[in-house]
Order: sequence, then structure tokens, then C-alpha cells
Amino acid sequence: MRRLLTYGLLAFSIQAGAQNFIGMKKADIIKVMQKNQPVFKLDTSSVNRTYKYIKFVDKISEQTMLFFLSENNICTYVRWMSDYANLNDIISELNIKYKRKDERTWSYSDKGQDYIVRLEEGDWFFTVGIRKK
Repeated sequence: MRRLLTYGLLAFSIQAGAQNFIGMKKADIIKVMQKNQPVFKLDTSSVNRTYKYIKFVDKISEQTMLFFLSENNICTYVRWMSDYANLNDIISELNIKYKRKDERTWSYSDKGQDYIVRLEEGDWFFTVGIRKK
């Protein structure tokens, strides 16, 4: 079972890493996630009056993706939260996909724009944040 979850996680990270969601419209993010990541389900159960975002949850591998949106429904920031059981796999994948800056920071460029990828460790889970530099 652990091996199956690891393969699923790696498949997600490869596909998600290839897709730059920043700058995408809300409707396009939903379409891409539903088509390419069917294990992630759109979660509309919570409302946050401070931040505007789309939330996708994969309950099997305990991962959540938040796509923060501008007032015009354009993605400006992505937060990918995961259980610590996935930490080593995700760090390995980040090392493959992006240029490592330091122990918890990577960078990449897409269409002339530079992006920063940061890993933050919390008490119960860790987060990978992706934003424009």
C-alpha cells in the first residue's frame, strides 16, 4: 500500500510540477485538476472570508492544494500541504524538477517569469509554497 501511495504521489508531483498554475484562471485550474488529478477532489466545505482560494483534497495520501486567487480569479500563489510520510519523496522530486537554492528553497523560470518554491515544516504537516519571485 505504501508503494502505491508513493507512486501516486510521484505521479502527481511530476504532473503538477509541469503545470504552472500561477496566472491561470479559476475555471481553468478546476478543469486541469479534475482532468489530470482525479484523486484530488474539489472541496467547497470551508469558507474563508480573508482569502479567496480553491481547495483540492486527496484524502488517501493526506494532501491538500490551495490555489490563492486575485480579485479577478487569477491564481497568484499555490500552497501544497502534505503529511510527513511524503516528505522525502517530495523533496526528491523538487530536487529533480527545480534548481535548489538552499535546504528548503528552489527556483524555476516559466515564460520569462521567475518563481520561488519554498518548503515549510509545521508541527503536523509540511507545506510547499510556489509564488512569483
